[in-house]
Amino acid sequence: MRSLALALLLALCIASALSLPSRPKKGTGEDRIHDAHPSGEEHYEGNGHAHNSDYDHDAFLGSDEAKKFKTLTPEESRERLRKLVPRVDADKDGFVSEDELKNWVRFTQHRYIMEDVERQWSSHDTDKDGMLTWPEYRNSTFGPLTDEQLEKPENAQYKKLMGRDKSRWHRGDTNGDNALSKEEYAAFLHPEEYEHMKGLVVDETLEDIDKDKDGSISLQEYIGECSRFGLNLQSTCP
Repeated sequence: MRSLALALLLALCIASALSLPSRPKKGTGEDRIHDAHPSGEEHYEGNGHAHNSDYDHDAFLGSDEAKKFKTLTPEESRERLRKLVPRVDADKDGFVSEDELKNWVRFTQHRYIMEDVERQWSSHDTDKDGMLTWPEYRNSTFGPLTDEQLEKPENAQYKKLMGRDKSRWHRGDTNGDNALSKEEYAAFLHPEEYEHMKGLVVDETLEDIDKDKDGSISLQEYIGECSRFGLNLQSTCP
């Protein structure tokens, strides 16, 4: 029973980390979105949760390359894949093993994350020194809100988001120099992909799901969270 509960919690942590939480608008935080999906597609879709092959294409090829494949003829697609397979076949034995396929998807995922970092970096690193300080990030994300303004009731959501981001910031700043490199910012932006950040992902997930703040997750809280991802567990739970 304990192992089942841990498995369910891990599934929720991953799902929450890959979700698209809403944020306040530009200058107050809403324009920044944590998204670790290698694809804009849903992996399973519809009431029957049918498998969506487009998700797999994005995970294997990368979303930009997968879009190019959609414009190719079947013959052109096969030729492109034929040229790609040697890059996946790390030991060059002429076959793609399960481990080689997993490693390739991880490589594609990391490439997507770093591309995402590059897209966001320039808007945050305002002094262009190649490092990101907390004041730079705070001002570009939440705007010039003073501590006094954050204490106002109408800014309670911004205060909560800023507090969460600051906790991520300190966890991501592995060398303690009060500034994030691009790799450290990648861990901040996509914490579910970095081992030293995974405890924080669990903490954030528990905070989000535990609606009554009793320090534990009830079955109804768990089912309610799953419904956010299109899973109807009410029909399968006794």
